[in-house]
Amino acid sequence: MGRPRHPDILTPREWEVLALLRERLTNEDIASRLGITLDGAKYHVSQILSKLGFSTREEAAAWRPPEKQRWWMAWPVWARIIGAATIAAAVAGLAVLALGVVLRTRGDEEVPSLRDNALYGRIVYLAPADHSQWIAAPEQLAEAGIVTSATPDQFRQAVTSDTAAIIIDRGWALQLDRGWVRSQYEQGVVIVGIGINMSEMPSILGLSPVGISGDFGSYPESRRFYSLISKQPCGGGASQDYLDLHPQSQFNLLIHRMANDATVPNQGGEMLKAESQC
Repeated sequence: MGRPRHPDILTPREWEVLALLRERLTNEDIASRLGITLDGAKYHVSQILSKLGFSTREEAAAWRPPEKQRWWMAWPVWARIIGAATIAAAVAGLAVLALGVVLRTRGDEEVPSLRDNALYGRIVYLAPADHSQWIAAPEQLAEAGIVTSATPDQFRQAVTSDTAAIIIDRGWALQLDRGWVRSQYEQGVVIVGIGINMSEMPSILGLSPVGISGDFGSYPESRRFYSLISKQPCGGGASQDYLDLHPQSQFNLLIHRMANDATVPNQGGEMLKAESQC
């Protein structure tokens, strides 16, 4: 007496007894299993039958509680519709927010475009036949304004007096006329050798740039790298770097270096750096 009514249809002990009824245990077995008296077992069984409205143990054992109704199903239809629309709008908003975060995160990794740069369409790449060995994906090269050539003949035809930089894959290097490559360098064209170490420039491309000092070291053949040299009005430039540690970032860096080292004629015909004057 005085004990508050249990919020569930059965008490925790009654649920235990009901589970044993489903095992077809007798009152004596239930008392023994739960460590209670026989009278206690009988009492719990009678309470179960009374609460569930059954007259036999078998009916109680066969009973299954109805599935609990979801809390929002108790709402009126109009409220459920509004609630569903609100949830959908929230999900859509989160999706847009997530997309914005992704785009902002990738902002620094976007493919650099040279469409507004003096070098757009003025970089020619003698690329290997295997696209997986290219310095970047075809669409990235196109966005950067780099013209690709599949053979040395196509390459030489694509290189014109307006070309500001050329990129040569090591696999094609020995098939090019070294004198022609040297003439491009002397005219101020930036020369990039893919897989060619700076120390190999004289033997492979016939280039011994003046003013280059310092030990650039040698990169292992297992790593993709490039060497870049240029002859500027205010001194030659040189750099080396990998292409495979962070491919997109390093491709961006290569584009920046070519643009920074290239020379373009001004209105008076004088050769100046593409991005900044000396």
